[in-house]
Amino acid sequence: MLARLEHEGLKASPQADRVTLIRRVTFDLTGLPPTPSEVDAFLTDHSSDAYETVVDRLLKSPHYGERMAMQWLDLARYADTQGYHVDPQRDMWHWRDWVIDAFNRNLPQKIATGFNRNHMINFEGGAIPEEYHNEYVVDRVETTATVWMGTTLGCARCHDHKYDPFKQRDFYRFYAFFNNVPEKGLDGREGNVQPVVQIPSPDQRRRLDELVQRINAIEKALPEQEIASLQSEWERTALSTVSPATRDGLLAHYPFEKDLADTSEHNQPGRTLSGKVTFDYGAVGKAAEFNGETQVELGDAGTFDPSRPFGLALWFNPGLILEMSLVQKMDDSKDHRGFEVFLDEPAYVGPHKRTSHIVVRLVHRWPDDAIQIRTKERVLLTSFRHLTINYDGSDKALGLQILIDGQPQPVEILQDHLTGGVDNGRPLEIGNKQTGKPYQGFIDELRIYDKPLVDSEIEKLFFNEPVRTVLLGLSGACAEMGRLQGEDKLADPEDPLAQQSRENTPAFRIKMQCQSEKDKLRDYFLTWAAPDSFRKVQAELRALRKQKAELDKAIPTSMVMQEMSRPRETFVLARGDYRNKGEKVIPGVPAILPPLPKDTPLNRLGLAKWLLDPSHPLTARVEVNHFWQIYFGTGIVKTAEDFGSQGDSPSHPELLDWLASEFIRTRWDIKAMQRLIVTSATYRQSSNLAPELLERDPENRLLARGPRFRLPAEMVRDNALSVSGLLNLGIGGPSVFPYQSPGLWEEMAYGEGYTAQSYTPSHGDNLYRRSMYTFWKRTVPPPSLATFDAPDREKCTGRRGMTNTPLQALVLMNDPTYVEAARTLAQRMLTEAGSDSARRISYAFRLATARKPGPEELKALGELAQQELARYL
Repeated sequence: MLARLEHEGLKASPQADRVTLIRRVTFDLTGLPPTPSEVDAFLTDHSSDAYETVVDRLLKSPHYGERMAMQWLDLARYADTQGYHVDPQRDMWHWRDWVIDAFNRNLPQKIATGFNRNHMINFEGGAIPEEYHNEYVVDRVETTATVWMGTTLGCARCHDHKYDPFKQRDFYRFYAFFNNVPEKGLDGREGNVQPVVQIPSPDQRRRLDELVQRINAIEKALPEQEIASLQSEWERTALSTVSPATRDGLLAHYPFEKDLADTSEHNQPGRTLSGKVTFDYGAVGKAAEFNGETQVELGDAGTFDPSRPFGLALWFNPGLILEMSLVQKMDDSKDHRGFEVFLDEPAYVGPHKRTSHIVVRLVHRWPDDAIQIRTKERVLLTSFRHLTINYDGSDKALGLQILIDGQPQPVEILQDHLTGGVDNGRPLEIGNKQTGKPYQGFIDELRIYDKPLVDSEIEKLFFNEPVRTVLLGLSGACAEMGRLQGEDKLADPEDPLAQQSRENTPAFRIKMQCQSEKDKLRDYFLTWAAPDSFRKVQAELRALRKQKAELDKAIPTSMVMQEMSRPRETFVLARGDYRNKGEKVIPGVPAILPPLPKDTPLNRLGLAKWLLDPSHPLTARVEVNHFWQIYFGTGIVKTAEDFGSQGDSPSHPELLDWLASEFIRTRWDIKAMQRLIVTSATYRQSSNLAPELLERDPENRLLARGPRFRLPAEMVRDNALSVSGLLNLGIGGPSVFPYQSPGLWEEMAYGEGYTAQSYTPSHGDNLYRRSMYTFWKRTVPPPSLATFDAPDREKCTGRRGMTNTPLQALVLMNDPTYVEAARTLAQRMLTEAGSDSARRISYAFRLATARKPGPEELKALGELAQQELARYL
C-alpha cells in the first residue's frame, strides 16, 4: 500500500481519532453504532492493544453475523416471496438465520443448499414447466459464477462468451451440476416448494416421531393381500348392498353425464339458451361445467310453492370466488318472485381457501314479502361439496334447512315474512344473467323431490352414489387405463418436472381419475363394508394421518437442494432455447480454469470442493474482495461481480493476491480475515478529505485515506432506531412488517387467495426489528430501503449502487419509523440527561454521533432549540 502511494506521490493519512475509529469499526462489524459506554471504555483504555480488544469483542458479538449476512443476502438474492406475477410468500427465513449463525460460528463459507433455492419461482397460468425450470438452473449457474468466481459465465448461455474465455459448452457443463433437483418448473402457489426440509421444534419432533411410528406400525400390521381379497369379493355383490338414491318423490334428476337429460320418470330435459355446457369428471361420474356465459333451462322441475314441502340436492364446485346463483327459478319483474340458491359474501380464509355463505330464498314480492336464510358460517369451497336444501311447507323460515356433505348447518334468518306464492311459471335455470349472477364452476347430480329428504336418504346421495357410479364403471376412467400403460412409461416417475409436463394431458387426467375412483372404493370398503377389526383400524389410521397432516402443515420448512437418484440429461441449448437441444454433456467446469481434483464426484459436492481448492485462482480473491468492499465501499476490484476482461482491473493486485493467499492459509477463516483488514493501518486512517486528494482520487481507489461513504440502507434505519433506544435487538425469526405507505402492495397485487398481496404492519417491538428482518417482497421491495439503494433481490447483486437523492431526505423526515425515533430520542433527552438544555443537547448529540459537540455546534443547536420552543409555545 505504501509503495503504491509513494509511486503516486502521495502519503497515507494519519490514524483517525479514537471516537471515529470505534464508531467506524462498530458499524462495520455489527451494523450498529457504539453505545456511549462502549466509547468511554475505549477512550479510557490506554493499553497498546486497546483497539484490537474492541475488534475481538465485536467479532464475538451475535450482531457480527447479522452484519456479514447483509451482503450475503444480496448475493444470494434472498427474499420472502416467489417473484414473478403473483409474487406470493415463501418461508426461507430459516436459511437466512442459518447464514447469520454460520458467520457467528465462523464456519467455512461453503455453499449451503438453500443458497441455490432462493431464486424466483413461477406458477403463472399458461407458462411452460420446462421453460421455467431451465430459467431456475440458469439462475443458479449465473449466481454461483458471480458469487464465487466473479465471472459473467451467464453470457455463454446462448453462444460462446464474447469477451472472456468461456465456451457455451462450458456453461452447460456447469449447468449440469444444478440440473438434478427433483423440482417442478411451475410451483409455489402454496409457499415453499419441494424439496424441503422440516424444521420442527423439540415438541413437534417428538409428536411427529410418535405419529410416524404409530402409522407405520398400523400400516405394516394391515394384511394388504387379505384386504384386497376381501374387497374384491365385496365388489362382486356390492351393488346389492350399496343402496341407490331414493326415487320416492323424485320430480327431476339431472346427472349431467354427457347432456342435460332428466332421468326421472317426468322426463323434463334441459336445454342450452346461450353459451356451451361442457362435461368433465365430477363428484359422481361426469359433471356439467358452466363458464359464466352459459345459460340453461331445466324444465318445470319443481314449483317450490311455499305451502308444499320439497327437497333439492346437488354437488357443486365453484371455479371462482364470486357472488353467484347456483340454481334459480326467478322472474325478472320488480317483484323478483321465485326461488333461488346462491353464494353470498365470498372470501378467502387462507391461501386458496375459498369460502362463501349459502343463501336460500323464497320470494313473493322482494324485499318485503319473502323468507330468506343464510348459513352462519362460510362454507369451504376448495373441492366438490354436496348441498341439500329441505323445506317443510310451513311458510316459515324455520322450515328451511341447509345441509353440507350431509351435515345440518346453523343458519341465520334474514327475512321471515311470506304471504303469497312464489311460482312464476318460469323454468328452473342455471346462469340467467337477467335474474341473478351467473354461475361459474361445476354442478353435478341435481335432484329435486316433492318432500324433505331424511338423513338416510341424504346419506345415500352423499356416500353411496359416488361409490355406485364407480362400481358401475359409468365414468369410464379405469376402463380407459389399459391403453395408457405405454404412455405412462414416457415420464420418469422420479422426476417431478417430467411428471408435471404430462399433468395437463388427457392421459394423465384419466389416470388420476381412475386412481381417485380406486381410492374412493377402498375408503368406502374399509369404512362401511370390511370386517369390524379392519374398520376400527382404518378409523384409527385415518385419524392419525389427519393429525400428521395438520402437524406437517404447522411445522416450518426451508427449501433445499437434493440430488435425484437418476440424474437428468443435460444438453447444450442452441441460443439458450430449452426446446433446441444439441450436444449432450456431463457435469464439468470451464476449460480455462483448473480441472476438478482427481476422484472428485461429478455433483455439487465435487463442485464445492473444486471452488475451495487452493489451486483455484478465483474463489479466494473474489471472497476477500467482497469483504474489502464492505469496509471501503469499493472492492480492490471495483466490479465485484465481474473479474473478467470487461471488469475493472484491481487497484492493488499484489494486495488482492496476498489477502487471498492468507485466506487460504488460514483455512478460510472469515473472522481472521475481518480482523486482518480492520486492524490494518490502511483501514485505521483518518477519512478527512483534502481538496487536492478529492480531485486526484475521488473514489479513494489509492487508499490514501480512510473510508468515507453513506451507510447502507438497512444501517441507516437501524442507526436511527438504535440511537433512539427503540431498536429490537432480537436475532432471527420470521420476517416482520415495519411501517410502509398504504396501498403499495395492493397496487401490484394480482389474483385472490394468495399470500403477500396486502400489507398489514406489525405491532409492538416487531415494528423496530433490524432492517434485515423486514419482509422482502420482490415486486415491491421495502420502499424505505429501496430509496437508499437496496436491490429488489430478483437477481444476484454483487454490489449496490450508492446515490444521494431528495427522496432520501423525505424518507428521513416523514417515514413513521424516523418520526417515532426522533420523538423517542427527545424523550431520552428529557428523562436521561437532566434539566439543563445544554446537557440534553450534548447527550443527544453524543448518542447520534458518538462524540461530544464542539462549542460552535452546541451554540447552534441551542439556538435552534430556543427557536423551536418559542414556535411551539
